[in-house]
Amino acid sequence: MRDKELEPLQKIGQDVYLYEWSGYNSNESSSDPSLIILCTWLGGASPRRINKYVAQYRALFPASSILLITTTLPDITVRPFSVLHARLKPAREAICRIFSQKAEGTTESKDDALLHVFSHGGCNTAIQLALSMKENTGPKTLHHLPLKAVIFDCCPGETDFRRSYNAAVLSLPQGGKLVQLVGRAVLYTTVGSITSIQNMGLMSSVNDLRHQLNDEAVLGRRVRRLYMFSQADTTVDWRDVMSHMEAAREQGYQANGVMFRNSPHCALMLEDEKKYWTSIK
Repeated sequence: MRDKELEPLQKIGQDVYLYEWSGYNSNESSSDPSLIILCTWLGGASPRRINKYVAQYRALFPASSILLITTTLPDITVRPFSVLHARLKPAREAICRIFSQKAEGTTESKDDALLHVFSHGGCNTAIQLALSMKENTGPKTLHHLPLKAVIFDCCPGETDFRRSYNAAVLSLPQGGKLVQLVGRAVLYTTVGSITSIQNMGLMSSVNDLRHQLNDEAVLGRRVRRLYMFSQADTTVDWRDVMSHMEAAREQGYQANGVMFRNSPHCALMLEDEKKYWTSIK
């Protein structure tokens, strides 16, 4: 993405962007999250679509900083976690700086960040961001994501070849029929191979991801959860999202769900914008 496509966010690392709120206005709510973290989905997360979320969040929470981390196909297929952790270092540094500045002049810091995760690509990024926080060093560092709430947008699902393939197809560049045909053939083989390796337990899978999201060492036990999903989603089955929400409740997490009827994958806002943002607020 070109830097100016996501203004007012500024690029601070590879696929990492930040809008940092630095002022104070007495008319703005002090209950706004200190930071909103957006971990986007694979493929269809274009600057135009991302900007819609950024604009709405700025309108809802004008006193919040916004951290955006986009996802690429290598992030969820072949890129080692150690490499992904290194890529996420600028994001971790921004998180620590924002919460360090907020804590100045107070006796205790407050975990009040909002994490918005889209699809499995966003889940993978969010998990690795949380785990890599433990690698932070320095006197004013944090070793956990300072979260108050997390939104699971069209996720998590289950390991399924067809749905994984449908998600990967979204990452193909726009082009003629030949480009699409060749790209789909390559993806079919690639996704099939990865699914086989995952089923043998030799590579992290979506089922591993589901387990990690309900591990309190990753996102925290007291963090509120909102699951948002659609019955028309052909990439992530809404019943899989609901089963994860129910499992979270059984483990003691505070989790609520909002269902949409006709939205495609990661496009819930298009069906009912008012319902979508009222649920988040």
